[in-house]
Amino acid sequence: MEHGPPTAQMRPDSAALTPPESLSIALKEWAVVIRALREGRQILLLRKGGIREESGEFEVQAREVLLSPTYEHQTEQAGMLQPCYGAWLQEEQRRRPPDDQIRFDAWARITEIVVVRNPRALYTLKSQHIFDDALLRFRTEQAPQKPLFALFLRTYVLPRPIVVPMEVDYYGCKSWISLTKAVDIPDTRPVLSDRTYGERVRVTRRLLEEETSHVV
Repeated sequence: MEHGPPTAQMRPDSAALTPPESLSIALKEWAVVIRALREGRQILLLRKGGIREESGEFEVQAREVLLSPTYEHQTEQAGMLQPCYGAWLQEEQRRRPPDDQIRFDAWARITEIVVVRNPRALYTLKSQHIFDDALLRFRTEQAPQKPLFALFLRTYVLPRPIVVPMEVDYYGCKSWISLTKAVDIPDTRPVLSDRTYGERVRVTRRLLEEETSHVV
């Protein structure tokens, strides 16, 4: 588990490591955002602390994670997506599994974590994410005493969806869930090539680092 001041660095070439055979940690995110990761529209996530994070701060529990889609708050925050992605809300709601199941379509490797020192830099990255200005303001202005983290994710698509039973411990406004049983993830493929991912990370980091300074 990682938290606190940034202490280390991971470069895009770490994304070329051999994929894991199974995973037991999942990162929760809106279903529409996971779709953006799966389709290569986005390589970036923004995080502070989930309401039920154990320490009250955002913590990185694993670098390689399943992507667990969530549907809470999606509809009520429809105006927080760029208009061209608005239809995705209804489309992902139609794909929503029964409440007693979780469906995994992808996993990701968190290759870098940037601490955003000046949130205004995020508004220059509209081509790298699906968020509208309203969501950026919400993420940056909520709990201003807490640091804002930008996570770079190299996403891999599963050959077919994997469905597991929902457990009581998986509910709640928290970023991470520990599965009761590891999930095998054979034959996955990266959404973006090594070169494309590396270049997007380089360009995005350059924009962020004009007004930010540290990398985990």
